[in-house]
This record gives sequence, structure tokens and C-alpha cells, in this order.
Amino acid sequence: MPLHREGRTRSSTGGHGPTRRRFIALAGISAAGALAACTGEPTGTTHLRLSSWNIPLDLESYQQMADEFVADHPGTSVAVEVTTGQFHQWFITRLAADLAPDIIRITPQQIGRYAANGSLVDLSSAIPGSYRQDYSDAFWAIGDREDGLYGVFQHTDNFITYYRHDVMETIGVTPPGRLQDAWTWQEFLEIAEEARKVTGGYGFGYGWTGPETAYRWMPLIHQNGGTFLGDDGETPSMDTPEAIEALSFGRRWYADGLVSPGNMAKSGGGDVARNLFLTGQIGLMLNNPESIAQLDEEMPDEWGTTYMIRNSQEASDLGGNALAVTRSSKHPELAAELVAHITSREKVITFCQHGNWLPARASLDADDIGYSAHPETMQRFIDQGSTIPIEMVRAQTGRFFSSLNAVFADFLDLCFLGELSPDETARQMMEAMESVTDQ
Repeated sequence: MPLHREGRTRSSTGGHGPTRRRFIALAGISAAGALAACTGEPTGTTHLRLSSWNIPLDLESYQQMADEFVADHPGTSVAVEVTTGQFHQWFITRLAADLAPDIIRITPQQIGRYAANGSLVDLSSAIPGSYRQDYSDAFWAIGDREDGLYGVFQHTDNFITYYRHDVMETIGVTPPGRLQDAWTWQEFLEIAEEARKVTGGYGFGYGWTGPETAYRWMPLIHQNGGTFLGDDGETPSMDTPEAIEALSFGRRWYADGLVSPGNMAKSGGGDVARNLFLTGQIGLMLNNPESIAQLDEEMPDEWGTTYMIRNSQEASDLGGNALAVTRSSKHPELAAELVAHITSREKVITFCQHGNWLPARASLDADDIGYSAHPETMQRFIDQGSTIPIEMVRAQTGRFFSSLNAVFADFLDLCFLGELSPDETARQMMEAMESVTDQ
């Protein structure tokens, strides 16, 4: 089946990475050649552009893999660029001008709208069939649609539980060592209450980093047997007893003083939970692997990890990124080949080892990656990835999700602050969600 551009009709980039000039030099591309790549002027060389977040280690990895691809494809060149500003505004503007990069690094929560509106290219004919066998149903569903494959999941991350050794020792708790023994909601709240007494501040924190990451709380709904959207991935279902009970659980965090009111889906800047954990104001936090580097730098040997909390079911956050080819690409077949190259098992190992990411491929574990630090914690994250529900994946990768996530952020804060009861939150959230999905 040939590549085609039809779809179903229905971040922050902080930090200072290597400069564009340096990447052009690394790829052996002249400034004039790079300009021609953007403008479409013929140069005798087939140019591809790949855009990623401004994470220096990742940019270096992408360029190395791109250079290897170029070496195997004479007459080609690949420029690695930085995605700037707010992703949706940045991407829509470039699509409108037909100047989007050939390949885009994109989150699961962003991919749905672009797969649905024809902005991404079907990769089916370029991705080896063996790839599907090395992905869980949930991770493959991120890019898979009835009419094609619109992205390949490269790496993931999720939430587990961090704890301070001194706090756990003081309250006399030994964290679980197995996934099946993870703390239940009630057990966790009891431990958090004891931790609050030790810290003199709060018990724990949650790893939101801004309104756009409100969806990180959705695992709690699934842990209680509820869903954000129904089986079709489009029908709101936040009015079920299970979903309302999950909201009540979240409300209790703040009503009981276990979580700082500054640590909410929409309030605060950056990772509030991490900052509170580093300063000893909380004893535990539910967060992703991105905290590890700073914890190692500022409080080495003072922290540990265990699995994500659970209730009637297990679930964790869906983080990570996929690679997709955009409709702006003048060489979609070649761009899709590059996506296949970067997401191969060998290259995923290289990328995850260099950037300390979690592999999306099911056959890879911490030993395969060869992490330089905390292999047990990284394996814990990899194991936790198996608990990500496919129903949550379908909801977060759907065509309406960007708008639904904004609704979710608004009402989570209203509920957690006590401005609305959980029942009223569910009722008003459903009305707002239905106004989005009925369009």
C-alpha cells in the first residue's frame, strides 16, 4: 500500500541545545542547502527535516541516526531542527504555509487531531510488519487508525512513586518491591498522612507541569474502574460512579492537607511536586523519570522509588513521543524510511540509553538498554508501562483530545479546591465535554 496523505476527517522547548548551524555542519549541509530544503528549491540533493524538542542529548542522538541514514542513502541529507514555542500554534502555522518539517516528534496527546485532519501521512508501507509484534496493543494504538498508521511510538515514560528515605525510615514503612504489591489508595493515604507529620508540610505531590498536562491525572479514573471516554474513544463518561469516586479521592488530597494547593493541574509553574520533594516539604511524589537527574544532583542517595499506586485496577500516565511524517513532506516515502530507521530496535536502544528514556518496544528491558544509573528504577518504570490502559490511550490520542484536556484541567481544579462537589464536577464536566464532542 503506497504512502498517502489522507487522514480521517474527523511544549515547552526550554534549554539551550546545539545550534542549528552546528547541526547543519554535522549533517554535511551547507547553509544554502538548508535554505533550499525549506524553500523547495532544487539542489541535486534530497533534503529531509526532522524537528524535535530542544533536548540536547536527544538532538545529538537524532543527528547521529540521521547521519547513518544519509550514509546508506547517497544523495540525501537530513537537518535536525528544534520545535519552538507552543506546539499547536507552531505546527499549524507551518502546515498552513506548507513548510512543516518532513518528520515531527509528537506526543500521544497531540497526534490525534493531526491524524484525523489529514496533516500526517500514512506510514504503513514503510514500517516493517515485525514492528507491530514488538509493541503492546496500547502503544501501537497511539499511531494506528482504521485507515493507516500515522506515527510510530519511539519511547515512553509514566508515573511511579518516589519517596524520601528519611521519611520512610521515620514512619517505619517499607515500600513495595513488586508491581502486584503496589500501595492501594487507602494504604497510600495513610502513609501520606504519616509523611505529612514528618515533613511538617504536606504528604505527597503529583507531577503536573502545567494545564496542558492535566491528563496525567486520568490514570486515577482508570485505577477505579472508570474511563474518561467510552469504548469508542469519543463519548464522555465522567458521570459514572467510578469516575465520580475518583474525583472524590482527588478532592480528599487537598481537603485533608496532604497535597499543597499550589500543586494542581493548572496552578504553579514547572514541576511543583519535584520542587517540594527536593526541599523536604513532601515525603512522596507520583512522577515520571524526568525527575531523576535533578534528584541525583541535589539529593543523591536520599531517595528511592516504588510502583504507582492502584485501586481496583492498575494504571499509570501515558508519556513519551512518537515520530510522524507531515503532509508538507515532498519526499514522504523517504521520510517514512527514516522513521523506520530511528524506531528500529537497535536505534531505540541507543536513543533510550543516551537520553535516559524508556523504550516503547516490548522486547526491551533495562538490561538491554544498559542504563548508566538506577537500572532498578528504570526497570520499575518499564514494568509500570504494562499497566497503561488501551482505553486511556484511545481517549488521549483521539481527534478531540486537545480541547477535552483543557476542560479536564478546568474542572479538576474546581473539584480539588472544593469549589464544586465531585457530583457537580462530573455533571458540569460532562456538559462541557459533550459541547466539544458534538461538534
